[in-house]
Amino acid sequence: MALAAVVVVAVLVLRDPPPPRDPAPPALQVEQAKRVPLSGLGWRSVSLPAAIEHPHRSAVDQERALFPITAPDGAHALVNDSGVVLARGQERLTATLEGARVVVHENNTGRVSTVDAATGGLTGEFAGPKTALVAHAVGAVVVQQDDQCLMILDASTLKPVLMHCSPPGWAISLLTSELDGVQWRETRPDHHCARWFQLTPPFTAQELITGERACRAAVLVRTADWELTADFPPYEVGVLHPGPLVARRENREITLDATALDVHACGGRIYWLSKPTGAEQKGELVRWTPGDDTVQVLQVGTGSASPPRCVNGVLNVVTYGERPQLWALDEP
Repeated sequence: MALAAVVVVAVLVLRDPPPPRDPAPPALQVEQAKRVPLSGLGWRSVSLPAAIEHPHRSAVDQERALFPITAPDGAHALVNDSGVVLARGQERLTATLEGARVVVHENNTGRVSTVDAATGGLTGEFAGPKTALVAHAVGAVVVQQDDQCLMILDASTLKPVLMHCSPPGWAISLLTSELDGVQWRETRPDHHCARWFQLTPPFTAQELITGERACRAAVLVRTADWELTADFPPYEVGVLHPGPLVARRENREITLDATALDVHACGGRIYWLSKPTGAEQKGELVRWTPGDDTVQVLQVGTGSASPPRCVNGVLNVVTYGERPQLWALDEP
């Protein structure tokens, strides 16, 4: 009987070791900013005309000043610091400065015009819908036609450049002028998250990449890699202003304020009106430097402050003591 030899050869297959696991993300660092008073800043007092109508609608930079007044005939007018009438109307005027260009909006008629801040010479005109919202920044003026479409105009001529419309079922809201472009929010009732857009040069609507909190927020400001948001207020319990205001970057989350109104970047810092009260929305002027764990409560003038404005890099605020006083901070 033949003996069959069976040889079994074992082959070891060497495999690469498994890749190392990704390191666990750093734990979320939750902080509460401390409020500290700050005085001694170089505030500049700006004289208001005797016929001033709404002091907080004035606009001042380092070279120019605009004031809404009531003319002797009862009309609404906009004048510069030399007394030159830049615009007149039977309705309330809202004006903003970008460089030497003044953008004037007649709130109830929808008329938008641009004029030279020194001479009052008309440089552009556009007839928008009545009670339309208007915002402008970085060479563009944006007029909200309705809840679905925005007309984008060249600020130098007010000629239409393009129409931006949200997809069917989406609605546009929260149109604001930010330091780096006009911004707005688009929502749809059956969607959990909203989308934020910013108009970037040259006249391009760019969707912003935001965090989870921003897609449900009423306020969004982005600066120095920080994202600031504030939630919609619970109107049903009588809260009227967004809050809390929270700053986020990587694993840091800093609660800056319980409520905030008119949150804007100016001069590398974030300014807003804290603790707003009353129909005229007066409160405390505060600011935050990105990365700090403190919020500075600015001591300026006497009485409560109006919401701040950033005009060509100059911070504007009105205080209401015995009489209104306009202040400008050239290096905010």
